[in-house]
Amino acid sequence: MKKNLLFLLFCGCLGAAEWIEPPILSSKGYKVPRPDYEPSFPTDHGAHREYGLEWWYWIGHLKTESGEKEYGFQSTVFRLAGDPNESNNSESNAFGSRQLFLAHSALSNLSTKQYLHNERVVREGWQARASMDTLDLQVAGINASMAPDGKSHRLTTRYPNGGILELALTPTKPLVRFGDRGLSRKGDGASSVSWYWTYTRLKVDGTLTQDGKTEKVEGLAWMDHEVSSSQLGKGLVGWDWTCMQLDDRTEVKAYRLRKEDGSSDRWSAVYWIDEKGGVQQVYADQFSWEEEEEWTSSTTGLSYPTTVQIKAKHPTQGMQNYRLRPLLDNQEFTGNRADNAYWEGACEVLDTKDRVIGKAYLELAGYGGGLGARLN
Repeated sequence: MKKNLLFLLFCGCLGAAEWIEPPILSSKGYKVPRPDYEPSFPTDHGAHREYGLEWWYWIGHLKTESGEKEYGFQSTVFRLAGDPNESNNSESNAFGSRQLFLAHSALSNLSTKQYLHNERVVREGWQARASMDTLDLQVAGINASMAPDGKSHRLTTRYPNGGILELALTPTKPLVRFGDRGLSRKGDGASSVSWYWTYTRLKVDGTLTQDGKTEKVEGLAWMDHEVSSSQLGKGLVGWDWTCMQLDDRTEVKAYRLRKEDGSSDRWSAVYWIDEKGGVQQVYADQFSWEEEEEWTSSTTGLSYPTTVQIKAKHPTQGMQNYRLRPLLDNQEFTGNRADNAYWEGACEVLDTKDRVIGKAYLELAGYGGGLGARLN
């Protein structure tokens, strides 16, 4: 296992004046997110059908009411548009439009060290639907909808063994919009941008039913909603991404965009979210992502750098250091395509003195090859 392998993320300074105006349409004919867009909620919690790619993503850390059991969970819904000239036209009453949906659900039992995951791919109008007016998803065992108060929402995830996770999620901070002028850059390409909206700290209450037994759970969650038509720029093959929820009620999001040669793209970034929801950010020339330990899958043979250290220069607070360590080694998500496996799992966050200062989720995507071609 490799240790102390340092990937420096270096580039020239990225001044605010450096800007590429996105085109109206992508090379495939989808709309491209525009800068300075002011989202309107709850409408923008819904689907954006004229854009090529969209996902709703929840992760969180839970514990039972007694505190004896701990879990991590991931629930993700992807919307993939078909031909933009046909994607909004009904093909038949049975199958609806060419919009396709993927549902990824995972549950990490941190007490028993078991990992359960499932992928389903369905066509809209058959086993999936997504409202364009509000958060209202029903996709292959994952349901999400706004609560009557218009602020919190409900999330239900069904697992292949008959288990079910039913949660109420309430924001404790305002929704955050990441990126310059409301656009998150994913490479140098003018189309490689997204709208990226996040609730960084959600209070969670609910129930987990397994093997016929229902237990109350509580904890913290994170929700992303991202809209794009070209998620990775040319020459990028994947990403390493994390969201951290620290005990001081701040959050950190960090990611590096990996190039074909193993180096990191200059639009890799770190974001800090303060106690009131304010955001500060730096790009690749102001942080490093150090790989400390790998885990190798006996299922796919892929190796993932699951223990990492991130060193970043905060704009006002100086150098910050975060070490991520997995709470369960095997959190590899293997879906219907072997080359699209990824590692996504619950971690703890440590400081320089090895003290636990928070919890995180870490996503390591594209290690099986070919991811970039499917997201452009």
